[in-house]
Amino acid sequence: MSLKNVSLQQFTFRTGVVAAAMVAVWSGFTGTAGANPTDPVAQFTSTLTRVPGSNCAAILNAETVAQPQSGTFGVRVKITQTGQSCGAYYLTVHWKNVGTGLTSGQSQKVEGTSVVGLPDNVITGMGMGPGAGKVEAWIDTYSEVYPQNADLEHIAGRATFTLG
Repeated sequence: MSLKNVSLQQFTFRTGVVAAAMVAVWSGFTGTAGANPTDPVAQFTSTLTRVPGSNCAAILNAETVAQPQSGTFGVRVKITQTGQSCGAYYLTVHWKNVGTGLTSGQSQKVEGTSVVGLPDNVITGMGMGPGAGKVEAWIDTYSEVYPQNADLEHIAGRATFTLG
């Protein structure tokens, strides 16, 4: 192996390391890229709801979960359900950014004590980005019935928190 080949290999290796580091920085792999670690966990008041089925009801306790992007949040839901032959229903996390007036939310299907398809019952996604500022959030429940969804009898859980 000649000296030229060794130098070329070292140059190629160093260039690859520098390029990989730059890609990691640009794509956010080196940190939380905009997450605000000072965003406190906010507890929602309990949501109490009737659930489709025979004498079915549920208590939904929820808390916010920090997300890797600034101005977004997730919600972890813990569900206690009673009754027999209880059916599925939907919960919706609604929010309003008090400063900007922006409102939105996200619905997820619930079966038993699980939010369908979400690990650890943590709701995240496109509907969970109110931006920085004071946020008011609440949780409602509904049943998917033809021809129109019907709100379930419930007392909405609420929380107010600030996102950085």
